[in-house]
Parts: sequence; C-alpha cells; structure tokens
Amino acid sequence: MNPKNIFLKLLNQSESHFDSWRLNRRIRKGKLGEVVIFPYCGYGNENKITIRGRVMEHNGLAKPDFNDSTWTNIKAMVRRYMSREIPFVSIKAHFQGSQEIIRADDEGYFHLETSFHAPIDDNRLWHTVNFKLLDELYPETREITGVGEVMIPDKKSHFGVISDIDDTILISKTTHRIEIIRMAMTNNAKTRMPFKGVSAFYNALQKGKDGKQHNPIFYVSSSPWNMYDMLADFFAHNNIPKGPILLRDIGISETKFIKERHASHKLEKIRRILSFYPRLKFLLIGDSGQHDPEIYQQVVEEYPNRVLAIYIRDVSTARRNEEVKLISSQLAKKGVDLIMKQDTSQAATHAEHNGYIQTGSSKIIRRELAKDLTGLS
Repeated sequence: MNPKNIFLKLLNQSESHFDSWRLNRRIRKGKLGEVVIFPYCGYGNENKITIRGRVMEHNGLAKPDFNDSTWTNIKAMVRRYMSREIPFVSIKAHFQGSQEIIRADDEGYFHLETSFHAPIDDNRLWHTVNFKLLDELYPETREITGVGEVMIPDKKSHFGVISDIDDTILISKTTHRIEIIRMAMTNNAKTRMPFKGVSAFYNALQKGKDGKQHNPIFYVSSSPWNMYDMLADFFAHNNIPKGPILLRDIGISETKFIKERHASHKLEKIRRILSFYPRLKFLLIGDSGQHDPEIYQQVVEEYPNRVLAIYIRDVSTARRNEEVKLISSQLAKKGVDLIMKQDTSQAATHAEHNGYIQTGSSKIIRRELAKDLTGLS
C-alpha cells in the first residue's frame, strides 16, 4: 500500500472513530437531538428498486423564504454541511410486502436495492417505501421512521431523460469558482434562478408526444448530498418535474480525498439508470462548462442505439465551444445529434421536430421564454 493510501485509511478510520465517540457521548449526556431518517427519491422497474438516504440529527432548517436575509441563507448552508450523522445503525425497509434490514455506513448513509414480487399500480408513477430505525438511541422508547418514494415508469413511457442540474437547469456559474460559492451561500431555493423556459420544456418532455406519457426524468449532479433538500425545494418552487436527484458523496474514503469524482460519479449513475431500463432510450441534457459532452459521448460509445439526442447549454468560452463542436461532429457519425443551444427554445424545436414532445409545444415554450425574459406573468 502506498503512503497516500495509508494516510487516507488512517484519516478515514480516525474520522469514523471520532464520529462514533461524539454520538455516544451525546447519547450518554442526553443531548442527542431529533434523529430523522431522510430518504432521497429513488427509482425502480417492474421487479427491483434502488433508494438511498441518510440517518442524522435534524438540522432544524426552516422552509426558505423570498425575504430571508443573506446572513440567514449563509447560516442555513453552513448547517447543511455541518450535519450530525448517525453512523452504523440498522434500518428496516418495507416495500410492496417485502422487508429487508440494511445498515448505515460511517456517515449515516444507507442504500436499499431490493427485488419485489407483488404487482404495482401502473396508474401511479411514485410508490412509497417505509423505513424504521431498529437501534434504540434514546433512554425512552421513541419510534423513528421515515417515508421515501421510488419512481417506477410504466410501460407507456417512450423514453427517459437524464439531466445535469448546475448551469443546465439552475444558474450556477460553475466556470467561475468564486461566483458559484457566492451564489450557493447567499441564496436559497426560492431566490436561486432557473434558466428561462426550463420548466415548460421539461414538463413537455415528461408528457411526451401525445401529452399523456409519463417519461421518467433523472437529475444527475456533482453537487454533494448535503444540497438535496435545497434542490428538491428549488424544483418544486419552479414547477420542474419531480424525479430522482442523484448527487455524490464528498466524504473521505480509504483511497480518495473525495469518494466520488465528478466524471466517474456521473458516468456510474448514468450506467445504472440505463441498466435499470434496458428497453428505454434516453435524451441527455447538460452544459458545456464542465465535462458533460465528454461523459455523454462515452455513454454513446458504451450503449449503442440507447441515446436519442444530446442537448448542451452553451455557458463557456469560444475555445471550449470548439471542443464541443468536435465532439458533436464525431457523434453525428454515430447517428446522434448533439445540439449546442444558447437557450431552451433551440432544444425544444429539435425535440418537437423529432417527435419527443407534442406538436406546438416549442411555440408554447418560446412564448413562455419570452414572458420570462420580459418579466411578464
């Protein structure tokens, strides 16, 4: 084992021991706060589901408000990153008559992937998963439960959508490090801004060509799991279709300072989605600021005939744009369009022309885009 891995292993073990000691100390002194099971939205198919979550002390955050001060937003963001996880506890999961016991890791994260055999209601896109903590953390008996949801697309789904978030849906300025930190720290879910026309376009994609489909939408981002509640609130506030938000763990592992790297994290999540839905083809949506074009190109290479088209929002320099244009020309030889777009209307026009959204939808989206740009209601 090289010196770096030895150091990381010791650091990881020290962090785990400290977290366990801190938790036990708080339990002994009766200072343990409200413990919650916080499931993240998962997904599934006709016989298997996958869902993650975290066990932690409640961070006490109130719902965001337009009038929250900069200082209030900064304190809320700090609380997200200073969360007190509950490590190594056991949880019972219940879904469609099946039960399974799972265990949280050293950071309180748990992952359920299980098969089921009971029939599901095809008229519903979302299905509940019930969780119950088995460990007794309080002197008195206090039941700790949580309810999660998994998205199971029905057989009427014609395609799926996998979308990035930062600088694709949410204005983040990821190419400017100081600016992305400032925007994240000083705003909240109600004051962060989406790109214009995103809500109308993504809703059109979910409805599909006949307006009745339930095409699944997945959001894959390199943001940490600490940001989950903010992103879920942001989507709901801006009428962006609900879907699994798949983020990454930025904790220390025994071999890496950051457990999941940007590109490998995204690629792994996309691979898992495609393997869950082998009959579905997908639209991939991202931006030019980071490595979305390269990641999506690799997906096309690994999964021939599974990608319908790629939409890339142009948020970068002229030099970067030339790199993306080269990728676009390479993908064209494989029959996959990569559309570099300045705004949402260009992607909507392509989607309508190819039958991914209802006829006339692009006109509605352009009208919504014009309203957004002029500030009209």
